[in-house]
Amino acid sequence: MEFKKDFVDLLTLAKNCGQTYIGHGNPNSSILIVANEPGTVSKDLIENDLNLNRTRWENNLNDPREMSELEDVFGNSDFWGRFNPLWPFKGQRFVQERKKTISPDRVVVLNEAKHPTSRSWYQSQKLVDMIYNKDPICLKHSCDSIDFFERAFITDFSAVYGLHSHEISREARFASIMKRLPLFGSPFFCHFPVIIVASGHYIHNIDLLNDLTKVFPGFSPNKIERITGDPGWMNVHTSDDGKRILVHTKHFASAISDPYLTAIALKCREILNAQ
Repeated sequence: MEFKKDFVDLLTLAKNCGQTYIGHGNPNSSILIVANEPGTVSKDLIENDLNLNRTRWENNLNDPREMSELEDVFGNSDFWGRFNPLWPFKGQRFVQERKKTISPDRVVVLNEAKHPTSRSWYQSQKLVDMIYNKDPICLKHSCDSIDFFERAFITDFSAVYGLHSHEISREARFASIMKRLPLFGSPFFCHFPVIIVASGHYIHNIDLLNDLTKVFPGFSPNKIERITGDPGWMNVHTSDDGKRILVHTKHFASAISDPYLTAIALKCREILNAQ
């Protein structure tokens, strides 16, 4: 894969900002999904992905491979050696993980043998399929692999992590967002025709994120469509040139319906079909 200059420059910017976490997926894709912060994490995940995310991307620059060339990470003793942010956890199935809290600092996945994915990634897979399939539906089955990373790039406003979001202090969250805000105003994050901020009411608790048009340049606060009611609320910004869309939606880790995802997909298709 050939990485564009905007992405290479982003890695340099992240390093200058002291950021180790960039995101996951295809940097050359047309869809950007922004969530709140990394979800339930383990010590292994922190050490081998979040803390090494930027380094792994830099390694990809020096050893570029197509996404199809990446190997599944499951069933191999060299799990983290095969792990790549281009396609994290390649081999995960289209099955939602079932978790149980064993203790305040330990959460286990009950159906781990099935290589499940998180609810937010499960919903992201549905949405990306709905955007690109001829009919706005997801045709994935539980035996199929998660593959939306080929057609989307995902990241988070905050890089602070914990077993539960409510356990993260407001001060730590704010500090992380402040350090990461310059990344979102970079040419890389501004090139995506479709930006989906799947953050729910999270941003309303952070003054700096209240106006997304100040986070992502090129969108006017006056060009907004507020959609409420069935199947759910969303705020849709159109760029000044009409070629990009910024959609603020519910958090994908929450209980959301297929009709709601379909409504988002149809909005995004309008932009992508006009490219």
